[in-house]
Amino acid sequence: MKVLKMACAALVLACALPPVLAHHSAAMYDFTKVHELSGEVKAIRVINPHMSLTLAVADDKGARDIDFEGHSINNFYRLGWRPSMIKVGDRIKIRFAPRKDGSDGGFVSGFVTAQGQDIQFGIPKEAAK
Repeated sequence: MKVLKMACAALVLACALPPVLAHHSAAMYDFTKVHELSGEVKAIRVINPHMSLTLAVADDKGARDIDFEGHSINNFYRLGWRPSMIKVGDRIKIRFAPRKDGSDGGFVSGFVTAQGQDIQFGIPKEAAK
């Protein structure tokens, strides 16, 4: 009976581990490229394990909401971000690593707030295009 319980526990762990690891993978982003995009903040959540941001944009592809993710709240705070810097309704510019498959969205590497504060997370803003 003890062996059966251990086998069941191992099976549950083996099934649960891949989604957890995949969730925290950044393999879907092309960190060799940095794009910039301006828009209106529709939603922002800066929590652990990472932030999420929805930006309303209008460009040559039309008007739409695009979802982004980024660093953890710890990284945001270390680099000077504070909750009052970005609010829903603000127009901001973000820098991000695009998705490898070419779909909308990406991993936020920096932003310029509505007040002009520039926060950078790790991908040089000079590489932005």
